[in-house]
Amino acid sequence: MFHTAMVRLAMTALVFGVAGLAQAQDYPLSLPEAVLLASEAEEPSVEVWRARAEALDSQGIADAALPDPMLRVGLAGVRLSDFDRNREGMTQAQVSIRQMFPRGDTQRLSREIREWEARSARAAGALEARRIRLNVREAWLELYYWERAASLIAERRTALEQLGEIASASFAAGDRNSHDVIRIDLETRVLTTRLVEIERNRAVARADLGRYIGDQAATRALTPQWPVLPPPGVLDAMRAQLVRHPAIAILDARISARDRGVELAQQRYRPGFSLEAGYGLRDSRSDLASVGVGVEMPLFGHSGQDAGVAAARSLREAEVFNRDAALLDLSRELVASDASLRQLTEHAALYRTEVLPRSRETEEAVLLAYGNERADFAELVRAELALLDNELALYLTQVDRLKIQARLMFLVGDPS
Repeated sequence: MFHTAMVRLAMTALVFGVAGLAQAQDYPLSLPEAVLLASEAEEPSVEVWRARAEALDSQGIADAALPDPMLRVGLAGVRLSDFDRNREGMTQAQVSIRQMFPRGDTQRLSREIREWEARSARAAGALEARRIRLNVREAWLELYYWERAASLIAERRTALEQLGEIASASFAAGDRNSHDVIRIDLETRVLTTRLVEIERNRAVARADLGRYIGDQAATRALTPQWPVLPPPGVLDAMRAQLVRHPAIAILDARISARDRGVELAQQRYRPGFSLEAGYGLRDSRSDLASVGVGVEMPLFGHSGQDAGVAAARSLREAEVFNRDAALLDLSRELVASDASLRQLTEHAALYRTEVLPRSRETEEAVLLAYGNERADFAELVRAELALLDNELALYLTQVDRLKIQARLMFLVGDPS
């Protein structure tokens, strides 16, 4: 009975799970959900940095370990005349062990260098994850624009086809000439060609989105509402946040690793040493024991050590310059994006409050004049297409504005 109940419970959960999955597939894909799907996916370009960081952590443990001791086994005091081990009292079998100790804080500094390199690798993974979120937002917005553009053009083509039917009826009745029918057929075919090009762009944008969220999720319809992204902050406040950008965190970790590299090079001024203990076994006399300490002697000056320290300091200085240049590049991109955002906002407002209302008024006036035979058919077609182009321009401006906001989120980070 218990087994049967468990089977029924599992089958019920499976049915509801499949139904929930099918319902999720039918639900429109929003921009936040696309970003969430990309964040939850096992992205190889992010996992590679995690694996490198783990490898560097393990390498740091290995670098901090003492070198393996050396075991020595041999014979000492053997007579060369007859190689008789029993005639010479000093002949002995020896066994000894030697342990080398690196110079100064070499072990600690070697471990810390690997730790900072691991932090740099983790920051690189965070940078790649942030770049993926940007790519997903841009791909979703690109697909959103092309879908809206396809809908607008399809509606306008239907309107032109209806005008074409009116023109054909008027031509058949002798009220219009054939130019109107030819013109409407031409414009309808042009719009059909634009739809074919839009479909190609939609496929590209959908493939870009599917790269990060999967092809099955990317085939879902997008939410019809305009996405809302957090508004940008004040420029000075955003510039102050650039020091926490993952690209800067990568270089900060490298600089810290170079700092330890300078200290590690300075350890070459300090001598390394070794400890050795041995035991000698003799047949006729007492066994012997020996203990010794070995110390490196700087007989050839410090030219090699000086050059090593100078090289380490130059490498650190190069990383500092690299960080300064990266911070300037991020600041430049931030200022340019902020300026573009303000210009696109003004552009969209101009289209929304002035251009589009006047385009609609013009289209309605021309349509009314055409009905009263005070405007020709070519003027009516131009008014229809001008309204379409202005509507598409507004959509494109709004999408470009959202892309700039996504770029600003890449620079200063997503809100918590």
